[in-house]
Amino acid sequence: MTGHAIEEVRLTAFKSFHGAVLPLAPLTVLIGRNSSGKSNVLDGLEVLSRLARGDDIIEALESRRSAAGPVRGGLSGCVPHGSDRFALGCTVGTENGPVEFDVTIKVDPGVRIIKERLTGPTSNGIRTLLSTGRRHLQRPDIEATWHNGKPGPNPKAFFRGTRLLTSQLPLRVPGDSDGEIDTVLAAEALLTALAGAFHLDPVPHLMRQYVPARDFRLRRTAENLSAAIGNIQRLDPDLFARLVDLLRKLADHDIEQLAVTRSDLGDVMLALDEGALGLTPAREMSDGMLRFLAVTTSLLTGGDGLDLGSAPEGDYLRSLTLVIEELENGLHPSQAAEVLRLVRGAAADSTTRVLITTHSPALLSALSGDDHQGVIVCSRDRRTGASLLTRLTELDGYPTAMGAGPLGDVVTHGRLLREERGERDYAEFDRLLGIG
Repeated sequence: MTGHAIEEVRLTAFKSFHGAVLPLAPLTVLIGRNSSGKSNVLDGLEVLSRLARGDDIIEALESRRSAAGPVRGGLSGCVPHGSDRFALGCTVGTENGPVEFDVTIKVDPGVRIIKERLTGPTSNGIRTLLSTGRRHLQRPDIEATWHNGKPGPNPKAFFRGTRLLTSQLPLRVPGDSDGEIDTVLAAEALLTALAGAFHLDPVPHLMRQYVPARDFRLRRTAENLSAAIGNIQRLDPDLFARLVDLLRKLADHDIEQLAVTRSDLGDVMLALDEGALGLTPAREMSDGMLRFLAVTTSLLTGGDGLDLGSAPEGDYLRSLTLVIEELENGLHPSQAAEVLRLVRGAAADSTTRVLITTHSPALLSALSGDDHQGVIVCSRDRRTGASLLTRLTELDGYPTAMGAGPLGDVVTHGRLLREERGERDYAEFDRLLGIG
């Protein structure tokens, strides 16, 4: 079995983006001013991930029954201003070559897919594996043609237009030829990679209750953190000891141990064993400490410890794209380097990618020169207002700016080397990074 990673996300026409591309490294750090569009980037990946699970579009993006709730802004919020549709895409790497996927979804009147395309590797090279055609006149169905590798026209049929056609391929395509097998394998690789995107959004007040011990796969809000850590304590004492050691470094007082207490019904709750001070239950722990525990637990356990939902069909090792917005929230700047080491450790796993956003100067300064290849600056086009994505290393002024000190200092203080009149000015570099 092979894991496949998301290599880029295309924000073709989504919220504030028009034709932007987010390249994903093992560790990707998204930075930029407030309201530049960073959250919209994460929403684009979230939308693709939800749709990949095969649900109807409205249910996937607006359901209030799921733990994650509706996507930020709801379905209508995905559409760029003045339009009635949005478009997203991505590329997933496989051992045989890249699988590329693009979709356009119309939301008014009626929600339906109006264009979808899947390309990927076959025994005869990269081919279009799925492409849409005409729409049904009476129903929201849409015709699609798929690759079978045989001489003559490819087969076609109407697919349900209210969910990803690619998610329907494994059940609709019989696999009667090598070409059809290639098509199904590419679809499964894409769906598995997208379904492995996990957006961690810890909500400390939800972590302060007893939870069933069997509910141990960490959910998006980390409300079941106590059960997740209890499971680590039971199954992996060495990993549990590492978690406790990290917690001791965070706290400004002595911590003897991290305990998992049980109620009369067998439910569990975290508690700090502070020696002479006794046990401090999770309901009395600080927001910052609970959030730190949620982040470190997700990084240390990876995909095995997270609630990624049901996996799409296919014989693939589930890859993980772990998304953490504002990684530094609730953490002291002195912990930046330690948390970054954890992030790097998780990203070193061949089946894991980590995408974070941050405003923390301390965390930015802890990034190495090699890490800078994965730093993406989000900004706004002054003329059009559209959001832009640019690699930090490709910004005008980057080499000179780095000569002024660590990245965190550059962002915070604007310590740039100014050139004499007639040579390049680095005001634009300052503006993009939120300096001044």
